[in-house]
Amino acid sequence: MNQTKQIHYKAIFKQDGDQQTVEYKAKGYICYGQKTNLYFQTSQGKIQISYDDKEVHLKNGDSLLRFHKEKMVWNQYQLPYGMVELKTELMKFQSGDDVLKMKYALYDHQGLISTVYIMVTFKDEIIGEDA
Repeated sequence: MNQTKQIHYKAIFKQDGDQQTVEYKAKGYICYGQKTNLYFQTSQGKIQISYDDKEVHLKNGDSLLRFHKEKMVWNQYQLPYGMVELKTELMKFQSGDDVLKMKYALYDHQGLISTVYIMVTFKDEIIGEDA
């Protein structure tokens, strides 16, 4: 079942004492099935989050990060200047009827690169309101 939603996506990237926030508000879609798929379009490209009881996939444009809820996973991650190997550790994942929260760490071969916090809220799209 595909449902249209109003999406509010906020990601906070913490790296070496610095913090960067990315935030989007957009119309999006959520589809429930064996995997739940949440996706929406931004000015930077399409963002899609797919998850089930074991795995989470976060796709941003051509880049895909894979997470496993019980172990670290090596990824081939596409950056503007080429492909890099990154290891993901899903530290927290929580989903409900109107919110998705995740916290993860990204590692390269030298160690921790950044910790990322994502919160996505979604609510039914309101087409018109009765007075």
